Amino acid sequence: MNEQQIRDMKPGPEMDRTLGLALGYEEILVHEDLERRQKSEHERGTIIRYGIRYILRRKDQPAVEWSPSTTWEGMGLVIEEMQNRWLQVFTTHYHDGTTDAQVVREAMETLGDAQSKEAPHAVAKAALLALLALRGGEQR
Repeated sequence: MNEQQIRDMKPGPEMDRTLGLALGYEEILVHEDLERRQKSEHERGTIIRYGIRYILRRKDQPAVEWSPSTTWEGMGLVIEEMQNRWLQVFTTHYHDGTTDAQVVREAMETLGDAQSKEAPHAVAKAALLALLALRGGEQR
């Protein structure tokens, strides 16, 4: 996937799937989920496909709906994931102790209702673009 393809992506299950895979989650089907949990967990986590919906299951954490490009809860998961993975890369400390990540989160929280549906899509797109840049270009 290249930069233009990411920029052209619409919010929804396909973007959510792409972002989950880019973050290192393994995609499995719902019937594979039961088999997997009886054996062992994928180290990063899994995105479980239920038709067009996805559930994110991470080791030793409750399963959650995986819809980062369309919901504020999903957007929060992406921001948290990016903070955890590349905190030293993306974090700039300001004189008052805040960080870029905190500033972005606070800015997102103050968006008006008119923009609230667009914010998760923008964050998902930004995360995909950042992952692409960190990997040095085109990805699968």
